[in-house]
Amino acid sequence: MQGKILSPQLIIGDDGKHYEYDKNDVVNLGNKDLALLTGSQVDFVIFDEKVAKSIYIINENVNVSSILSADSISSARTKALWGIGLLIFSFIPDIGLQFFNFIPDIWQNIGYIIAIVSFVLYSMAIYSVSKAAASKSLFKNYIIALIISFLGFFLVFILSIIFGAIVDVLANSKDVGIGASMMAVLFLGGIIALIVEIYFYKIHAELAKLSGSSLFLWSFWIFVVSVLLYFVFIIFAEFPSFVILVGFANIIKFIASAVSIIAWVLDFIAWWRFGKVEKR
Repeated sequence: MQGKILSPQLIIGDDGKHYEYDKNDVVNLGNKDLALLTGSQVDFVIFDEKVAKSIYIINENVNVSSILSADSISSARTKALWGIGLLIFSFIPDIGLQFFNFIPDIWQNIGYIIAIVSFVLYSMAIYSVSKAAASKSLFKNYIIALIISFLGFFLVFILSIIFGAIVDVLANSKDVGIGASMMAVLFLGGIIALIVEIYFYKIHAELAKLSGSSLFLWSFWIFVVSVLLYFVFIIFAEFPSFVILVGFANIIKFIASAVSIIAWVLDFIAWWRFGKVEKR
């Protein structure tokens, strides 16, 4: 009898009937994830009228909806790899802008859109791992880190405007206003970044424990270096009078971007090696 996989437990035969099955009866499954094979064509032997045995996959059908909806390590790995890959790709316009000082607006906008898609996919990957491992802390820490990041960004942005306006009025000097406001904003931004990095450390430490790969922690620490370099770039750019060689600002930004990409590449490799995990 031939039919199609409806779910990891159910097959519909060409006769229109439904048959239950166990994944151990799929002879040529290998390391494939049944949750991602919905719709695949199979050949099987009917046992006891309602059970399928000796199942062979004769035509695989891995579809996008299965990958996005499945909460398995295989699905999470696929989503994370696509997310990180798109994130690295989205950075190309920014790097090109630093080299050529001109990138068409449409390419910058496309980069932003790709970055948003990569963020969604990576978030779904973290959720899938937390479900597959029955972790109560992984996705929670991820959400907390995101909330603090977004709220912190808007808080810093608003305060930079307010501080700049107040000091500008009191000192009647644009330079003093910018300098004083940026000092306060950088201090506050540093505190927020530190809190966010603590949560992201917890996330990467748990991923390292679940996967058995220390690359997750290596990627985290290298990314921390890139964040510190971005802070140095901001200081160089906003306080040129403090620096003898002002041109180093763009060099520092380029190095920070390159270090970020190295961190993401390590993260990509760590996800690529991600195997099975035990539920906690």
